[in-house]
Amino acid sequence: MKTDTGPTWQKQASAIFSGFFGDWLEARNNPLALPMEIYHGQGPLDCLAPRAAAPGSTLCLSIHGLMELESVWSFPGLAGVSYGSRLAERSGDITPLALRYNSGRPIYRNGQALANLLEELVSAWPVPVERVILIGHSMGGLLIRSACHYGGLKAHGWTERLSDCVYIGSPHDGSWLAKGAMAAADSMRKLPRDYLRVVGEVIDLRSEGICNLSRGDVLAGHDDEPPLLCGTRHYVVCGLLARAESHPLNALFGDALVQESSARGKERKGWSLAGTARFPGIDHIRLAHHAGVADQLEDWLL
Repeated sequence: MKTDTGPTWQKQASAIFSGFFGDWLEARNNPLALPMEIYHGQGPLDCLAPRAAAPGSTLCLSIHGLMELESVWSFPGLAGVSYGSRLAERSGDITPLALRYNSGRPIYRNGQALANLLEELVSAWPVPVERVILIGHSMGGLLIRSACHYGGLKAHGWTERLSDCVYIGSPHDGSWLAKGAMAAADSMRKLPRDYLRVVGEVIDLRSEGICNLSRGDVLAGHDDEPPLLCGTRHYVVCGLLARAESHPLNALFGDALVQESSARGKERKGWSLAGTARFPGIDHIRLAHHAGVADQLEDWLL
């Protein structure tokens, strides 16, 4: 297994640039376009020949969101502690993994790539894989749904082992911020002043991944909306800005980026969730590394 030794600032810069312009960077073979890799510990795995010190029969993969890295899962001040590591500590048969990917690519393309990568990893894992758990933050939850769809289409073996999907602050019905950016760009392009139209065109340079967030798109083109994968338990975690649940901020902005109704997928058809949890006073980013959320995941998954 390789060790990721690059400077932190450089990796974070790549994540931000990939989020904004990832599809553009990839088309030009720019090194700032992050490749999709599965990490264990401090380095990426070779999914065709994975090596882990004590491989378990359960794989728990955590998937970050837009312009993030796998470091978003790390608890502040607690080196090496994440949702995956806590689950592994309480169940010795779980191997915690994390995905790093170019979040500016269209979600469906990342979903196809993740489905294939998981199939390679599960097939080559040193011990038989009995269970797969997927945990997604923000865009990561949409990526889970996309990968499940494309993995199911190809009859991938990992989908039969997928026991649980957890969507943490994921904009299934779109993010109000991404919707606002789209509306602002459309409005400014229609204005009579040239310089205002230019501002609209600049806003519209955002990546395809960001555009997908405005609608919660997980498939290519106008394909029908995929149902949640059958035979798998699906859980939703929502955050709210204010501690008082009735505070108007919560209704307007949810966790700051995703409204509660979108996180719950209220507009999705035929959804059946195994569990939901809401956390007043916990914003979008802190949902990825909060003790209360960790306790809830342990109740659901162990």
